[in-house]
Amino acid sequence: MNSAKIYSFKDVILAIAISLMGFLVFNWFQSPLQHQLNPLFDANQYQKAYEYFKGITDHYTVNYPFSVRILVPWLAAQFPFDDIYTNFKIINLLFGIAWIPVWFIVAPTVGLDRFKTWLGWFWITFHWVDIWKANLSDPITVDLPLYLFQLLLLLALIKKKWWLLILIAPIATIQKESFLPILVVLCLYPGIPWLQKGKRIQFIYLLVALALSFITLKTTSLYFPGANTGKNAIINLFNNTLGLIGHPDLLLRWVLSLSLAYGAFIWIMIWNRKLLINSENEFQKVLFPLVGVYLFFSLFAGGDFTRIAFLGAPFMMVLFLQRLALSYRQWIILFVISIPVQRLFEFIPDGGSDFENWKTWYPEYAPWAWVVIYLVYTLLLALISKKYLQVNHSH
Repeated sequence: MNSAKIYSFKDVILAIAISLMGFLVFNWFQSPLQHQLNPLFDANQYQKAYEYFKGITDHYTVNYPFSVRILVPWLAAQFPFDDIYTNFKIINLLFGIAWIPVWFIVAPTVGLDRFKTWLGWFWITFHWVDIWKANLSDPITVDLPLYLFQLLLLLALIKKKWWLLILIAPIATIQKESFLPILVVLCLYPGIPWLQKGKRIQFIYLLVALALSFITLKTTSLYFPGANTGKNAIINLFNNTLGLIGHPDLLLRWVLSLSLAYGAFIWIMIWNRKLLINSENEFQKVLFPLVGVYLFFSLFAGGDFTRIAFLGAPFMMVLFLQRLALSYRQWIILFVISIPVQRLFEFIPDGGSDFENWKTWYPEYAPWAWVVIYLVYTLLLALISKKYLQVNHSH
């Protein structure tokens, strides 16, 4: 498992080819949900934005925070096709491919060997809640560009390409406003330690990116205000926190969601947390707060624990894999106990016409019979990881 750290053009071409085949297969078998049958789905809001940019409607009646996520609906509206599903699938396909070459640059740069680079790509691409299957089940979404922007952010930090950080800050913000708190965290750490160490120019670039993101969000909010007046990120966070206090079982469901999103990887990191705390790798110390942001989002940002946790997959998988030193036997154990969460040969039910069956896939919404099943699986993951997947700390 200790192959050379590489960036191979052939690897990128092969990964893109396999991804395209995956897209074609999943597109054939995975039916899109009928979101119009269930007002709870975000797609209803994104459709309103799309229809406004397409010129179908004259009034912008999109609720916050969906109202400020204008990038993907606007891009989808630029295509000449009349079918909204086709236009959004084109955008999803483009961004579902665009992140791949950046992944194959970033991963080896931060210390992932060829095997780990491919493993991270596979997990992100073929897990049921990630690149293809979930976004073909619910294609009217704005999530897919996140993977590209997160990797470009990592590339900017690794290579100190500050122009890249400045470039993506406003674009990523109109894709999803969550990019702003990511920049806030970066300004706190590693920004403040950089300032204390005399790296003032790096701190200034972070502040400039943060300012651009903030100005972009405020400008977007001004021109595309939410139809639900009085709503903002702070109010939403407060309401979501109240919901957690009133339903403490959601904390259990959140843990189960993390296990379904990342399998044994997350439990290996929990049992081997000294690898993170004692690491002298400066880049890993930057990754840790970024991962923390998405763990926070997954719990407090709206209830979709599993989906939101996986939106941080580029950060999470790099963190998990960077210092993961296992024997061949341990890798086999990890695969055997983790592959079930990928649900490779299953397809997501239609959440519009079969909402009750759809909910069984998500621990945060599942009935208690399914919660018990997920709990048993999570306990097995935790115990097997504790007993058999201790990491070689000398790596």
